[in-house]
Amino acid sequence: MEETRTATCCPAKAAILDFGGVLAEEGFHAALEKLAQDYGKDPQQMKEEAEEELFRSGYLTRGCGEEAYWEAFRERTGIEESDRQLRARVLASFVLRPHMLDLVVRLRQAGIRVVILSDQTNWLSELDEKTPFFHLFDRVFNSYRTGHTKKDPEAFREVLRYLNLPPEATLFVDDRKSNVETARSLGMQAILYTDRESFYQAFWEHWI
Repeated sequence: MEETRTATCCPAKAAILDFGGVLAEEGFHAALEKLAQDYGKDPQQMKEEAEEELFRSGYLTRGCGEEAYWEAFRERTGIEESDRQLRARVLASFVLRPHMLDLVVRLRQAGIRVVILSDQTNWLSELDEKTPFFHLFDRVFNSYRTGHTKKDPEAFREVLRYLNLPPEATLFVDDRKSNVETARSLGMQAILYTDRESFYQAFWEHWI
């Protein structure tokens, strides 16, 4: 399989990877889909409302706490589960992808720096506490800590400053088209992650 090739020929000097939807299953969306099904609501509408509230409330950039976010979520959706129940659904749905973590290890063994760039909350650190993975990366850029989501190009520029590399020497991978477009507009190489097979095909065809 393509995944078994070595990474030593990759021209990029650093890889910048999203968390949910790339390094792990998109747990937030998966949890909301299941929640909507349990309560007989439209899954797409619930995902859109929940995600919109993440940005509107400022929770992604620590503009409000988790308690305030879930309260706003309940008001918008009519779901009456407790904070504890809702967060348990979300945290349980983020499942790390072993094949991606294996790739991270091989990239770093090949001398390529690898960082996480994620629009996340305090959940990301909690997931690492439960199943440690931060140590595999050179650095983790979490919007909850940096104050910038990927809707703001500054989130990407901050990573580039840390890496001290020109944009074209970096490879960004995300499952959201708008984020990939922002990265490319800044001169970065980028891949839209849609599924495992197409990701590896794009990775080896375009970056080796």
